Amino acid sequence: MAIISSYPTITPTSSDLVLVVDTSEDGNPTKTATIGGVNALATAPNILTATVLVTDAQLRTLGTTPVDILPGVTGYIYEILGITTFAKNSGGSGASYNWSASGDGVFYGQGFAAVDHRLEVPNTQLPAGGSTPDSSAFVGTPIAGRYRIDAALSLSTTLGVDPTPVLSPNATWAINVTYRLIQS
Repeated sequence: MAIISSYPTITPTSSDLVLVVDTSEDGNPTKTATIGGVNALATAPNILTATVLVTDAQLRTLGTTPVDILPGVTGYIYEILGITTFAKNSGGSGASYNWSASGDGVFYGQGFAAVDHRLEVPNTQLPAGGSTPDSSAFVGTPIAGRYRIDAALSLSTTLGVDPTPVLSPNATWAINVTYRLIQS
């Protein structure tokens, strides 16, 4: 093993790994953890953030085939604290997804009713899919209400209708969700 002073000094990022000893297992095996994971224990141990990319293929069938953003966790519900989205478009000139018949985008774990905990994205803020880059992020505010125990956090459209592609749209929708798992 090298002398510790022979290792270069870096500015760590959230995704860098550190060695830890797992004392919850027999033999205390050595494992790795991210700097972000260690930091989360100190700053907000029960608040988590995940980034998910929704592809062009998923966007085209978003109304009829919901996309699970976070998997269901047995005995828990998701409390959505906030969602930020940003679309990257690479379709041709004049290409777009027509969302007008689809309603709004909705993140949910119970349903779309007024009494359900969800976050809605106006259809004017859903990915365009054309050649014009999306220059802004959408920051959504959750709506308080019911959430089904063990349910995934899913994404669909409020009317359950897929967008209508115009020409050849192509977009990737980056979704950053901040949440807390609450044991039921």
